[in-house]
Amino acid sequence: MAWNGIRFMAPVNWQVGTIGTRYLLLEEESRPVLEIKWARIKGAFSHKAHLHRLAALHGRNLGKAVRESPLPPGWKKALGGYSAKAFSWRGKTVSGKGVILYCPTCQNATLIQFYHRDASKAENASERLLASLRDHRQDNKVVWSVFDIRATIPNTFHLVRQRFEPGKFELEFMSKAQKVTLYRWGPASILLCDRDLVEFARAMLHISPVEPRSLSLAGSKAVEWNVTPPPSRWAHLWGRMKAKPSFQWTRLWHLEEKNCIFGVRIEGKRPLDTPFLDRICAGYESL
Repeated sequence: MAWNGIRFMAPVNWQVGTIGTRYLLLEEESRPVLEIKWARIKGAFSHKAHLHRLAALHGRNLGKAVRESPLPPGWKKALGGYSAKAFSWRGKTVSGKGVILYCPTCQNATLIQFYHRDASKAENASERLLASLRDHRQDNKVVWSVFDIRATIPNTFHLVRQRFEPGKFELEFMSKAQKVTLYRWGPASILLCDRDLVEFARAMLHISPVEPRSLSLAGSKAVEWNVTPPPSRWAHLWGRMKAKPSFQWTRLWHLEEKNCIFGVRIEGKRPLDTPFLDRICAGYESL
């Protein structure tokens, strides 16, 4: 699983319950098992201050006593690259253990809480998850992997909107000059039963009358559109002044073996770079 800079391996039976910009809540049988929050820190970082805030939040909202606790040996080994402080709490029906991490390399602070009813089972799962935790990369890319999709996006783009509904996922990213939107629809067997990919795209994305170009993308049927302003100098200047992007490029492809439809739309006020478009599509895949 990967989301907005954080990556880790979670048990297959842990499902995503809630997603925020820098927040994840994982559940097992509709009960919380993992909560994780993270943020970049400017200036000095204090584990004690964050622990006090956590204790106040738990005491006010959940009636649980939070206290600092020794870092378990397995956790200490797994978290060797981080500055870490452990804590624990106990409620009437559920208890928990967690850790506050600070990475001196990327200045990222992470709060991780494990909710558990079976302490021995939770200990094994938590050690494996913490050992797999990563909060930065060296290649200026960010991986987004949740449910059955995975995308690799340059770190100059920031998530501005997410939408996860039955049959439709949508992630929207912005940089200073461009917007990238990723789509995933399914099941394709139903969505395409009485129309082709072009008709589907026109209905879902309100594609302009510009004729699409058909192509094959790694063996999958695909279509793409490219919308550009008129070539005159004044039209180009006017396009750069408008709030709405003048250059738009859209590609949809049908993954028959996964029974889904993927889509990428990229918009900007300047001409779009073809290699960049291809890299975004190549980095967007179904798991």
